[in-house]
Amino acid sequence: MLGEQDEKQLPESRLKIAWRWMRSRYKLRLSRDNRLTYYATGSMALLGTAAMSLAAKGMPTGLGTWLDQLLFLTANGIGMIAAAILLPILFALAYIPLPRRLLSIVLYVGVEVYCILYYSDLELVPSFILGSAFSLMGVLLGLALGWLRLSGFRLSGKLFAWMLAAAILGCVQLLPGFPWPIELPRLTTAGDELSGTIDGAESVILPSSKTTLANPSLPGTYEVLRFSYGSGTDKHREVFGDKTDIRSEGVDASSYITVWPKLKTAFWGFDEASLPLNGRVWMPQGDGPFPLVLMVHGNHLMEYFSDAGYEYLGELLASRGMIAVSVDANFFNFSVWSSLPNDDMKMRAWLMLQHLSYLKDLDKQEKGILADRIDWNSVALIGHSRGGQAVAMAADAKRWFAEDDVLQKLEDVNIKSVIAIAPTDKGIDDESAHLTDVNYLTIQGARDGDVNNFYGDRQYNRISFSDNEGLFKAGLYLSNANHSQFNTDWGRMDERLPGGLFLNSEGLMAGEDQRQVAKVFISAFLEATLFGRSEYQALFQDYRIGRDWLPRSTRYMNRYESSGTLIIEDFESSSPIIRGTMMEGLEASEESVKDRDGNGRGTTGLLMEWSEPEASYTFEFRPNSAAKLHDYADGSLMFSLANSEWQLSRDQKLPPLPKLELEARDREGKVWTMRLEERIPVQPPFYTSFMVFGPLERTVKDNKYKESAEAVFQSFIIPLNQFKAEDESGKLILPEQLDSLTFKLMTDSGRIMIDDIGLMKQGGTYVEYQSTP
Repeated sequence: MLGEQDEKQLPESRLKIAWRWMRSRYKLRLSRDNRLTYYATGSMALLGTAAMSLAAKGMPTGLGTWLDQLLFLTANGIGMIAAAILLPILFALAYIPLPRRLLSIVLYVGVEVYCILYYSDLELVPSFILGSAFSLMGVLLGLALGWLRLSGFRLSGKLFAWMLAAAILGCVQLLPGFPWPIELPRLTTAGDELSGTIDGAESVILPSSKTTLANPSLPGTYEVLRFSYGSGTDKHREVFGDKTDIRSEGVDASSYITVWPKLKTAFWGFDEASLPLNGRVWMPQGDGPFPLVLMVHGNHLMEYFSDAGYEYLGELLASRGMIAVSVDANFFNFSVWSSLPNDDMKMRAWLMLQHLSYLKDLDKQEKGILADRIDWNSVALIGHSRGGQAVAMAADAKRWFAEDDVLQKLEDVNIKSVIAIAPTDKGIDDESAHLTDVNYLTIQGARDGDVNNFYGDRQYNRISFSDNEGLFKAGLYLSNANHSQFNTDWGRMDERLPGGLFLNSEGLMAGEDQRQVAKVFISAFLEATLFGRSEYQALFQDYRIGRDWLPRSTRYMNRYESSGTLIIEDFESSSPIIRGTMMEGLEASEESVKDRDGNGRGTTGLLMEWSEPEASYTFEFRPNSAAKLHDYADGSLMFSLANSEWQLSRDQKLPPLPKLELEARDREGKVWTMRLEERIPVQPPFYTSFMVFGPLERTVKDNKYKESAEAVFQSFIIPLNQFKAEDESGKLILPEQLDSLTFKLMTDSGRIMIDDIGLMKQGGTYVEYQSTP
């Protein structure tokens, strides 16, 4: 039996045993690591450092790139050292039979990369898989490096590194389909892809303008004055700080903004009660008055400023006789550290109104660079991304700001034109902008990895015209344009690092090309709507008018409607002109047009699907419609068509492009026909593989990229003199005598949607074709 003294010594003995055991395990913590695994550990440490460096680029603090790198890499280094010291001890105590320091760094880097990817919106499973693959690659790379170095090869460090990198890259390139984007649908008929080019198929009769048009993207004749207005106290940009040309007073948004993070105040030096009015101005040198064009950027990382990214537009527009202003709304943008204020979309529209008010004050001054220089009857707003929605809201300001005093100052301001580049379109206070008698242009890229739905088309459908002549709305869809390259400050990626590395850039048009498209269409639009040069509408009726000005690195699809158009059938309500329809060999139904997410686009169209050639759909005219159609003699037929071929099959093989024949019949039984592909071929949808790795298309961002295409309407405007009389009499169609209009579908199968069938008066068409032979 143990005595009392022995019982007192027993706990001490057990502690000594435990302590000796822990010391022995501590001494063995690195027993399974060796020279070879040290190479793998070093490789993992370097890759983890590189990953953190990329993360720092995507999480700027505003302190500057080099300081951000120093802070992030220092924190990462401390964490990695701690992991390398502490985790091997725990693994030794757990008797894990692996190289424990290597395992520690692999786990640390794996978790680090997983967190970076997950918080870049790559979702849980893809982040885990990619983080694990990254760690495995690092281990194998280090082991290969160690084996070569320890096996006796005598290579210099630099030469060895280059050879190893080349070998790894070569092996990856040999993998089939690298970098593994999804396979896109493909046409089954050779040659059909020709109709998607800027010129169309070789047999197409190309259009020309009725008047000689100069390239609208070329600089004009005005010398350009450049200056800025701002608070004078900006902490980050001299142009709005002590080097600003005109000092502006701040505006109080506290009645709207209820959430303004303190970190935003710390970064900017102001809060919601004193928002600055900062603007970059490009102005023609001359007495004026000149039209005013206000431009506003969208949401981007707050610390990477966006307002200077439209200088290419400002310089061009000013040289052509317009005052261009780029509005600073960076303080409404997202920050990893301070997020967004509430109602930032609404506040961007409010900020535009405040800038208009301030510019009115400058214009009214007796002296000053802007005194009596602005033509307030000719104002245009341009917005990009969230700014694209904001400018539409500003043009419909009474819907949100009816009680705001700023509207009283703007009563005599005539916003003639709105341009939205890749806009958002979210309901604000359960309302959306509805514009009447405002010219509207929207531009969207099919490769847009941020706003990947054509939301501008939804706003297009909410533009209406009264009896005013000369107004129009237009849409432009580009196959190889993305979101960011319309702004020179946003770079080439549509997502911040490291998420942007997973976006597929193969085939993406160059930034200069993308901005050349913007210059051509934006300048032409403003020439037409602010200066009354209506002949430039030809470009929006048929983009091929600009074939000598536009890059070949993308395909184009355009939509157009003018205030002088008589809509015969829009499938929204009963038509006063169409009395009935007939169909043969197809299935047809009126359906809501959907975007990639399955949400409505604000319009209804006629969906037609057929599986035999020469199917047809006929619209029969009411006998009493003659009076309504009388004024459209020598005019043009117009309609919009969206090719939805990808919905026919999921095996990636597509039918030939639809070929349509239009047949018009009058009440005497005379028939006129026109083969559509001879003038304006139907285009294939613009298919996009968004991600470098195909499986990510249906997993990241709540399946945001699951659909490779969306239904986008292309306008067809056909002068009635292009229809050929079957009796070869040469007689032209008289619209008031029309009895029916038939769409004949000549290909074996297909699926299309048509909408907005109408007539345009003579003179409303600015495009002409060769006469029908």
